[in-house]
Amino acid sequence: MKNKYEKYRTVIIGAGAAGLYCASMLKEAAAPVLILEKNKQPGRKLLMAGGGQCNLTHGGSIKDFISHYGDNGRLIRGVLQRHSNMQLAEFLEKLGVNTIMRDDGKVFPASMDGRDVLTALIREISNRKIHLKCEKGVTDVKKCRDGSGFRVETGDEVFQCENIVVATGGCSYPSTGSDGSMLRILRDGMCIDVKTPRPALTPVFVKDYRYGSLSGISFRNIGVTIHAQQSSESDSSAAVRKVSGDLLFTERNLSGPVILNSSRYMTAGDTLCINYLYPASGSELAARFRADFPGNGKSPRTYMSDELGLPKRFSALIEENLGIKGRKVSQLSGGDMARMAEALTAGKMIIEELSGFREAMVTAGGVSLDEISRKTMESIRYKGMYIIGEALNVDGDTGGYNLQFAYSSAASAAEALNNSLCSSTA
Repeated sequence: MKNKYEKYRTVIIGAGAAGLYCASMLKEAAAPVLILEKNKQPGRKLLMAGGGQCNLTHGGSIKDFISHYGDNGRLIRGVLQRHSNMQLAEFLEKLGVNTIMRDDGKVFPASMDGRDVLTALIREISNRKIHLKCEKGVTDVKKCRDGSGFRVETGDEVFQCENIVVATGGCSYPSTGSDGSMLRILRDGMCIDVKTPRPALTPVFVKDYRYGSLSGISFRNIGVTIHAQQSSESDSSAAVRKVSGDLLFTERNLSGPVILNSSRYMTAGDTLCINYLYPASGSELAARFRADFPGNGKSPRTYMSDELGLPKRFSALIEENLGIKGRKVSQLSGGDMARMAEALTAGKMIIEELSGFREAMVTAGGVSLDEISRKTMESIRYKGMYIIGEALNVDGDTGGYNLQFAYSSAASAAEALNNSLCSSTA
């Protein structure tokens, strides 16, 4: 039997980055405030960000962020601009966390330790006398029959509140508590439109993977064209996406920013065409071969590494895969040159599967942005319910964009709550 109601003015579900950010910005009018966290400790996923170094956001103009959130970037433009990366840095500095920006634009705590960010946030909510209950996974949320607020159930307790903030994340890294259970509650119990969650920022497995021996080798600024399963690879108009960025070979799969950031657009059966010499075309490379190869005594592998700047192990593997090992480039036929040019500028791989939620850094899908006010993060269906962070159908690229949205959406909800509650008590 569950204990009798505990009443709070505001309940935040989830003590990850978004939930803690939001709690840290609530004014006294929102009190008493309760945070419910499924895990034994708050902020587990926050501590994993940036390999423990906590890549908080990215530098530069917030206007440049929009393209880093896939097709939904344009829909959250206002949220990001109202609560920007500069404001996030200022917010953390007020909590005692100084930030630094690396040459690549990524912003971290100056200590390069995510624990300092988490400690500062926990200290702030403690100073505000906000209650935090861990090991309290929410099993149900209902609108109170009298319309006075919400009923929130855990395994052994029931809480009643005027306002509720859903900050439970998506489905990625389920061991951290982001297992999608809250999305099911919202969809099935409250009839909120939830776009099917799927892994994003995830490595990709391809059929007949031959690159395990190259594990650790990376390429800078290569080109990738993604062709949908039903399309013809020769039909450029049927390409799902054309992207460029850095590629990493691992022992089992393809990774690196160009793969991770584009995984939101990939499905099993799609074909990847990889241009390791982007932006050079196959015809341009073949023409270069025809000019360079006559009388040239270099082996194909040596030519690829010396003249094209490709990694030696990669060059050797391409030479072996094409069956031209042991020959000089001067001995290669026109057909050999064409195949070599294609392998280097349009190497084809068929996606077998994407890594699941256990390896995905974030979740694509979640509560539809049509379900909320994109100014306040408040539910259109349920007054007093706010949905923030990864629980929404927003997924950003690597580089701090997801933690930035966690902050921006949390700040929007906190601002709206503060304004609403302060006016109601005036």
